[in-house]
Amino acid sequence: MGSIYDAFAYDKPVTSMKFDAKRIVAAAGESVVKVYDKADGNHWDCGAGVGADEQGPLPATVDRVCLKDGFLVEGRQDGIVGAWTC
Repeated sequence: MGSIYDAFAYDKPVTSMKFDAKRIVAAAGESVVKVYDKADGNHWDCGAGVGADEQGPLPATVDRVCLKDGFLVEGRQDGIVGAWTC
């Protein structure tokens, strides 16, 4: 029988989640992708919404994510697709 290795929560529902040997990435109703490094336990944000001025217009919400070979691809509600090496 398996057991929980680690658990964490986000403020909004997760709409997409992918993982590889090193990281877990999630779209969680925000303008950034949530990244979790399984090796060192660090969490951070990646994508166009990082550092965006909350007083100005934010990039659209991320709906879908994909992670492969060190690349993160995100799909936003406005049709924009971003590719990152986070």
